[in-house]
Amino acid sequence: MNMKTIVVVVGVLIILAGGFLFFAGNNQVDNKSPSDIENKNNLIEKDELASVTKQVVSPGSYSVDLSNSVVNWAGKKPLIDGYINSGVIGFSAGTITVTENDATGEFTIDMNTLSVGLTAKKPGQESTLEGHLKGEGWFNVTEFPTASFNITNVSVRTDSDSTFQYDVTGDLTMKGVTNEINFPAEIYETASGQVQVEATTTIDRTKWGLTAMSGSFFDNLADNVIDDSVQLSFSLVADKN
Repeated sequence: MNMKTIVVVVGVLIILAGGFLFFAGNNQVDNKSPSDIENKNNLIEKDELASVTKQVVSPGSYSVDLSNSVVNWAGKKPLIDGYINSGVIGFSAGTITVTENDATGEFTIDMNTLSVGLTAKKPGQESTLEGHLKGEGWFNVTEFPTASFNITNVSVRTDSDSTFQYDVTGDLTMKGVTNEINFPAEIYETASGQVQVEATTTIDRTKWGLTAMSGSFFDNLADNVIDDSVQLSFSLVADKN
């Protein structure tokens, strides 16, 4: 690895966190169309992002900015058209050290911060669902209050200097079970010295023993079956120490 991998390391952390969230999978998102004003604002935000000067991350020690980093998870009940589940989860720590020729990173996810977004079909029951997901049948946060991710390999793409695209591999530990995951990520440093990460990936929740309502493990679930796949999208910010 070279110093470019710093950004990759950061990217991994956020993905991890997201992985945990999706499994919750009982909450439906309100898919209302945005207003003309919201559409205009979204276009402005995209234009601003497009104008950001991107560069390779410089050597040093970095910490995840917990207040400005966000992970969104999205899952579904595949037999119910349009039934999308969503929520968020936070980090409790994330550090990265980058040298001229190497990079390391260790990240901790606080499972107690798992929360459920507004539900379209079951409004007012978000807190009940949150408690359910934190229970023994799902993440069992009492016994497993944190999850972790450690980088094992980073592959730099030949065009990374212009696209800032990287392939990341690492070990995700959740509920005492460790599995390797890999994903692509766009990672770069801004002119102000902040690291920015954008990524989308999917994982199979059942590999961590999260088999509740899985059609791969249980029969006769009808339309209550929850997809094994976890789709994650996130925006991450990290600051130099």
